[in-house]
Amino acid sequence: MNRYISVILFSIITLFTIIPSSFAQDKCELTINSSLDPLTKILNANQYDKLAPILAQIEQSCGTIELVQRIKIVHLIIAKQSSGNAIERYLDNGFDEQLLNRFADAAREDFAYQYESNKLQYNYVPLRHPIDQLIKTRAKALLQSQSYTLSDAEIDILNIFSNEELLRNQASSVKQTVPEKQEHAVKEEQEETLALADYYNKSKIGFLPYIGVYGPLGGKNTTFGPNLSLGFTIMSSLQKSFIFEGGFKVRINSNDKNFDYNYYDQSESVNSNFGLFFGGAVGYKIYDNTKYIVIPKLNIGIDMVDTGISEDIYTDGYYDGYGDYISGGNSTKLHTVNTMHLGLSMAGMRQIKGKNYIGIEAGYHYTPYQWDHNLLSNIYNHYGSIELFFRF
Repeated sequence: MNRYISVILFSIITLFTIIPSSFAQDKCELTINSSLDPLTKILNANQYDKLAPILAQIEQSCGTIELVQRIKIVHLIIAKQSSGNAIERYLDNGFDEQLLNRFADAAREDFAYQYESNKLQYNYVPLRHPIDQLIKTRAKALLQSQSYTLSDAEIDILNIFSNEELLRNQASSVKQTVPEKQEHAVKEEQEETLALADYYNKSKIGFLPYIGVYGPLGGKNTTFGPNLSLGFTIMSSLQKSFIFEGGFKVRINSNDKNFDYNYYDQSESVNSNFGLFFGGAVGYKIYDNTKYIVIPKLNIGIDMVDTGISEDIYTDGYYDGYGDYISGGNSTKLHTVNTMHLGLSMAGMRQIKGKNYIGIEAGYHYTPYQWDHNLLSNIYNHYGSIELFFRF
């Protein structure tokens, strides 16, 4: 067993060595990732008094970035405090052009690819993130509010934040009827609600039951044939690009042959009723538009095959070092074939509703059964699987 653990540890170390350099997130990226969720909740609840420590933490890790300055300006205007210096710094840093480019890239069909290819350019804030929609909504509300007397600089910057050009806004304000304005406001509110719903649905962990078929890829006269596979795993949030999953899967061995097993130096012909996999997977989202998600995965864990051999073991009672008597008892020892399990798979998911998805996963599995010194027969090592799963 130590050998298996050593190989698994080596594989994990190798995995984190060869994974793309983007996996090694720097301090700024980690800070942004941990701050976006609380920032979104704070803005959605209009709890602006809670902004300062989070924004300060981001600035400490990332320096001066566009998102923080945008939030600060909106907060100053809402609080009816002087925003002139903050707006001037924002423009001097070219953040207005940066934001307009961000909005343009977010409107592209390949926005997810654009972000993954240029994370630093977007300050590690994903395109189409709900926080952008929240700030847009706040900016438009300020422009339309009768409770604020805005300076020209504030009007200009809020038009940029709301993704509306000033001249287009002025022209449309003359031509647009009251019902049209109301319809536009309702549409904006609906877009914000949908964006927030998608964000919170993706931020939750998922529970995944699996059912499928697991069998040999190629090979002749193999010990195991195609068999039913059942499993249950827990998956990390879909909010991040990297996905982590852990759990177990059971194979019901109905199409298998006998194999020889060393049972206390005696060769026994045995038949397996089931196989077990305990382990996890690391995946990376290569496509995600919320409705459809595609994730290739690297799977690693321990594989065990039942031999049908078990024995009852009796343990005598004894006195421990403190003079207390420890009662003996009976226990059952199962003899299994144990080895490492490595796999590559591709999972595709379609959203049903909210955080619920249905998906199909196809995979390749390598299980070197000969590593178990008690196995006397040669068992085939290469397998494939196709599974249906639900994420809820």
